[in-house]
Amino acid sequence: MSVKRLTYSQVKPYRLTMWAEQGRMCALCGQPVPEDKAVLDHDHKDGHVRGVLHSGCNSLLGKLENNYRRYGVDNLHLFLAGASTYLIRGSRIPPEDRVLHPTFKTDEQKAEARRAAARKRYAEKKLENNRP
Repeated sequence: MSVKRLTYSQVKPYRLTMWAEQGRMCALCGQPVPEDKAVLDHDHKDGHVRGVLHSGCNSLLGKLENNYRRYGVDNLHLFLAGASTYLIRGSRIPPEDRVLHPTFKTDEQKAEARRAAARKRYAEKKLENNRP
C-alpha cells in the first residue's frame, strides 16, 4: 500500500472537495465554515490530512498539540476529552450558586479601569507640558 502525497497545487482542490464532503462544516467545532476560512488540517507527527477546519480552530489546535507538554499535561487526548465536560459543567452552575474569582472584572469595571488610566496619563502629560 502506497501513501498518497499531495502536491502544493493539489491542496486547494483537495480542501474544497473535503470541505464539501463535510457539508461545509468545520470537522472540529461542527459550525459552518466559509470558504475563505477553510484550511486543510494535518497531523504534524506523521503528515496525514485529517479534515477541513476553520483557520482559527486549526491554529488553536496546533498550539495545543505543539505546547501541551510545556504545561505539564501528559496526555492531550485525555485533557481534551475532560475539557469539554468540565467547561459544560461549569457553564451550568446557576447564577445564584456562582462564586467569583477575585481577579474577575465585569466589562464595566474594565472600561472604568481604562478610563481611569487614560485620565492619569492625560494628567501626567498635562503636568509635564506645564513644566518650565
